[in-house]
Amino acid sequence: MSTWQERFASGIDKQVRDAEKGGAFEDNPLVGKPLPGDGQPYREDWWITQKVAQERVGVHALPLPLALRREAQDLRKGLIEDRPAASEAVLRAAIADYDQRSEAARRTPQPGPSVVIPRVDTEEAVLAWRQATMKP
Repeated sequence: MSTWQERFASGIDKQVRDAEKGGAFEDNPLVGKPLPGDGQPYREDWWITQKVAQERVGVHALPLPLALRREAQDLRKGLIEDRPAASEAVLRAAIADYDQRSEAARRTPQPGPSVVIPRVDTEEAVLAWRQATMKP
C-alpha cells in the first residue's frame, strides 16, 4: 500500500515524463548546466536581485531621497559605487557632486514620505577613506 506522498510524487513524475516525451524541455537553455545560484545561500529576495542585475538599474530604482541617503552612506565610508575611491581627489569631487545634487533635492518637493537627505562631511569621509586604504 502506498502513501499519499508516493502517489503524489508518482503523479508529478508522470507529468514530467509526458512533458519530456512531448518535447517541452528541448529548447531549455539550462540543459546540462548547473542551476544559477546553486550552492549559494537562499535569499527571499533573489528575484529582486536578479531583476535589478538584469535591468542594470542599481540605485536608480530607488526614489531620489533614498538613493541620495544610500550614496551618502557610501561616501562617508570613502566608497564610490560600492568600491573604495581611486584617490582622495576623486572622493572629494564625488562629495562635491553629491552636495550639489542633494542641495537641489532638498529645495525640491519630493514625492512620497518625507526623507531626510543627509550632508556628508568631506574631511571625515577622507579620513575614513585613508584608514580603509591604509589597512594591510
